[in-house]
Amino acid sequence: MNYIKEAEKYLKYYYDLNESIKRMTRERAILLHDSWPEDIKGIDYTKPKIDENFHQDEAYDILYKIKVLTENIEITQEKLKEIDIILDDISIDDGCELYGPVLKMWYVDKLPKELIAEKVKYSSRQSIYDIKNKAIRKFAIRLFGLEALKMM
Repeated sequence: MNYIKEAEKYLKYYYDLNESIKRMTRERAILLHDSWPEDIKGIDYTKPKIDENFHQDEAYDILYKIKVLTENIEITQEKLKEIDIILDDISIDDGCELYGPVLKMWYVDKLPKELIAEKVKYSSRQSIYDIKNKAIRKFAIRLFGLEALKMM
């Protein structure tokens, strides 16, 4: 496994993962809204349960979809939170202050390299590549642990 590529993948798709949370939250809200009875009088309690099997199957399907969406939202939020914590943590050590911000600008914000260099007050584009390369290694180690370190 190429841990650097895997780490880059998490950062490259950070924005899309964040957008997926918004979409799944909207979809869940729509399912909840549409499945709620409009009027309590609209439910006919006089019909035998046998006639309502179709509606029960539909209700179970909706409940299952809501459950899956909720789980996916939570898993994605946890991963994004973990990434945010790692990006903050890799910037704590001396000489590493720019690691998190550079990775965010590079992968998450997808800023041009010249603009990144300008924002961190570096004159050379090559210096930004050097910082990014060191930062992504440190990020991969924090994300994947010892195995990532062994592969470097």
